[in-house]
Amino acid sequence: MDVGAQAERTALAWQRTGFSAILVGALLVRHHVNHGVPPWPGLLLMVAAGLSVVVWVPMRYQRVLTTLRLEHSPVSRAMVPATAAVLALVIIATAADFAAELITH
Repeated sequence: MDVGAQAERTALAWQRTGFSAILVGALLVRHHVNHGVPPWPGLLLMVAAGLSVVVWVPMRYQRVLTTLRLEHSPVSRAMVPATAAVLALVIIATAADFAAELITH
């Protein structure tokens, strides 16, 4: 049984999610530019997702593989709070964007 297969599938899933977030950010930027609204929420989403795909996902994957080779648990205590904080920031940015669009129209 390949102990790294689950970690690889998880890393690939995070990469797909990151690429999807980049696409959503690009669509937000396009929408905002067409409607004269500042495009910063979409740009912020694109930058955060891009950094995740390029930096965070590969680092996490390598750390999990190293931990599995040492026969330790790869569960991170910081993962859940960090993910919750990122999601909260995305939700706040999206809500601010919708509020700004409602105010301007």
